[in-house]
Amino acid sequence: MYAAQQMVRPVEETASRRISLLLGAGTTLGSPAETPLMSDAIRWGDLLFLSGRAAVDPGSGEARGDDFDAQCAIVLADVGAVLEAAGSGFELVLRVECWLADRADFPAWNQAFKRAFPHPRPARTTTIGQLPLPGLLVELQITAGIRS
Repeated sequence: MYAAQQMVRPVEETASRRISLLLGAGTTLGSPAETPLMSDAIRWGDLLFLSGRAAVDPGSGEARGDDFDAQCAIVLADVGAVLEAAGSGFELVLRVECWLADRADFPAWNQAFKRAFPHPRPARTTTIGQLPLPGLLVELQITAGIRS
């Protein structure tokens, strides 16, 4: 069986290796009922894969935060909550993928990145482009290790 086929087996068949975290409370994406298409994070062995995190109000589905700094603070707090709930933390983040709606926010993202992620800093990619909801300025996707 190919590795990709193994990954899509039902959770019951791979429960010892894969744990789906449907956190809801305390995260900006809201409860599992409000986000039926994805998990907040998936654990595979000692790795944690967070779904894209953005400053979205779980009640209205609209962007939260008036500017880039406010949205970035919301997203990083949300990332921290998901990491903590899964037994990880910012110091165990391996890779950060960031999407910015405006190239002008790149210097502010660099500063936020430096504050949030300690040395050695994780691998990182930043892409500039349109985000899925009006008013969103930043979205992060994280891969992290989990404490043994």
